[in-house]
Amino acid sequence: MNTKKINKIGLALLAFLVIFSSCKKQLEIAPRQSIDAATALSSRDAINASITSIYASLKNVRQYGKDMVALPEALSDNGFATNKSGRLINEANNVQGAHFTTTIWNNSYAAINQINNTIAAINTSTITPALTQTEIDGWLGQLYFLRGLYYFDLVRVYGYVPGAVVASQDRGGVPLSLSGIATSADALAWKPSRAPIADVYTQIVKDLVAAEARLTVNTGTATYTASKNAAQALLSRVQLYNKDYTETKKWADAVITSSSARLTTTSNYVAQWRAESNTEMLFQVRFTTAAENIGVNESLQTSFTTLVTPGNQASTGGFGDLVPTITLLNDLGITLTGGNTTTVFANPATVATRSTDVRNLLYEPGTAGRGNIKVECTKYIGKNGVINLDNVPVIRISEAILNRAEAQATAGSPVLNLAAALADLKAIKARRYTDYTGSAQETADNAMTQPQLLEEILRQRRIEFAFEGHRFFDLKRLGRDLIKAPHYNNVAFTDTRMLPNLPQGDIDGNPNLKQNAGY
Repeated sequence: MNTKKINKIGLALLAFLVIFSSCKKQLEIAPRQSIDAATALSSRDAINASITSIYASLKNVRQYGKDMVALPEALSDNGFATNKSGRLINEANNVQGAHFTTTIWNNSYAAINQINNTIAAINTSTITPALTQTEIDGWLGQLYFLRGLYYFDLVRVYGYVPGAVVASQDRGGVPLSLSGIATSADALAWKPSRAPIADVYTQIVKDLVAAEARLTVNTGTATYTASKNAAQALLSRVQLYNKDYTETKKWADAVITSSSARLTTTSNYVAQWRAESNTEMLFQVRFTTAAENIGVNESLQTSFTTLVTPGNQASTGGFGDLVPTITLLNDLGITLTGGNTTTVFANPATVATRSTDVRNLLYEPGTAGRGNIKVECTKYIGKNGVINLDNVPVIRISEAILNRAEAQATAGSPVLNLAAALADLKAIKARRYTDYTGSAQETADNAMTQPQLLEEILRQRRIEFAFEGHRFFDLKRLGRDLIKAPHYNNVAFTDTRMLPNLPQGDIDGNPNLKQNAGY
């Protein structure tokens, strides 16, 4: 077999793969990989298969299979590591270098290169019969959405967030690649630098706007592919990070108005989490086949709970590596027997009282099969009927409502409107607390000042998306310290541990690529 060896530095493996690694290592490229994107993607089936595999990359354990959900909880003030398997201990302690791994970097750029090549193949297609505009828009809409999502995750992991930057430690965002790398010569020549953070966000917005214009509204429950509403909701989140509150509100308005997704009732809240289809969902990563089961060592179910089924302490499944901290239990309205004041949870941890917040019903004592009993999160408990096989929410309608509320409650916002922000907050609380409407709490909420209102919106965001991968990024975008007490030492926002390291092999092989401070 004729092969060509090339040095690995930001290598894009032709139509389907980009790998970042050390320039010291070698990579063999077989002749079949030298086929250009247009040839490799020369049929409708091939294009559909390519797009399907790009969605599948989101299932990687280092992305939404686990890390994009679990690590933001461990790194923040939400998660306490139980040491039942040894996993997530260093992340919860914010040990230098214990952060997102380089796999998300490699996997994301592989997917982005595949997206770029697939876009090129569609735009230059000679497929017969000719592609219809509906086909083109549907494919390109999904591809632009996915590229926007991959870049958004990359830049919020590896870089600071607009408006929340430690200037002396800012090394930029991430490299931008918008055209496919299809030859070894191109791979050798590609030595990118990190684009400024603002430029990366500009490109993310451009991609998501292009996606939104091409995609259609999702009127059903198939929320595992991109839709107009998913793009609108993600734009709302991206612009919230970007501190563009006018655009945050604009896109939140769009999805709230046009989407069929609605907040569920308090009586149906838990059942929604146990069902495969959730009426609040806008986009999720779907796991359905045995081959996609991440398994007992790394799945979200095993990471967050020892339970096999809710309420059954007689059967042990996972490890329950990460459980809610005392401060999160307080916000959830859960009081443990003996109180919530100690740094070491009582064993066994039992629930003495619960508030009327139905969200806390997704947290319950685990089993003794892995050691000390803790109160655990059961959001991921095999809703597809198989242990460790669960769909992962990425965007829910409640986020759009809370995004809009925050945009309208933030001091100095061009769309500052405290009455409207309060209305959004109350809409959430009325669907989460069984006794909220007409209560003393509602009366107190009506009297909140602007700072109090903003803090309550952020507190509700913490509760709403606990153990869904938001908390660390929310604190980071707000420029806030990580208040880890009483379990761990606090971490200042200015600490270099707020950012992970880039793959060292890429740094060694590319003089244009700057490592994050502290590594």
